[in-house]
Amino acid sequence: MFFGGEFAFSLLLDLAVRLKVDQDISDAEITALQAEDSYRVGLDRALRWIALRPRSRLDVERYLADKEVPPDVALRVLARLTELEYLDDRAFAQWWVDNRSAKRPRGRQVLRHELSTHGVPPEIIAAVTSDVDEPNAAVALALTQAQRYRTEDRATFNRRLGGYLSRRGFDYGAVREALAAAWQAVSADSTAGDDQAAEDGAFGDLGFSDSDG
Repeated sequence: MFFGGEFAFSLLLDLAVRLKVDQDISDAEITALQAEDSYRVGLDRALRWIALRPRSRLDVERYLADKEVPPDVALRVLARLTELEYLDDRAFAQWWVDNRSAKRPRGRQVLRHELSTHGVPPEIIAAVTSDVDEPNAAVALALTQAQRYRTEDRATFNRRLGGYLSRRGFDYGAVREALAAAWQAVSADSTAGDDQAAEDGAFGDLGFSDSDG
């Protein structure tokens, strides 16, 4: 918008088209137009950001602050997003736990810490993490990492893989169970390899191998 032939401020098109050339506008009307424009811009930005993946209310508050959206406008945006059911800390927390369980398993301790950093209320955190199957998650994660330590002795294997699991929030019981399962798995692989080598050697002694047609 221009006043006296000089640029004053910008408005979204749907707000600007309501005005007429040389229309008299009071200071109060200008303030209202600017506030509405700021709200529309903030809401659009937030919707685009939320579309990428679920967010908590605190996530969006921080995002709007980073974009220098005025606090009163940010409150309007947050209220509208909540009204539209785009902001739901319970749904966000459940998505977070499910996503972690499927892609990057974590123990309850780490999950609770992560959710708290997103501003999720303690009662919601307790509810969504109560059903986490920590022992099975620890075993699954341990089995994906066990081959990295397969050449280590049992004590080193336990120390290194156990530390990896502990840093991801699994408790002592879950870590202990996972280590036993992982050691059994790498031991079985090693035994199978030794058996195959012995079998190959036996064929060699007879003058042929199992690859002969």
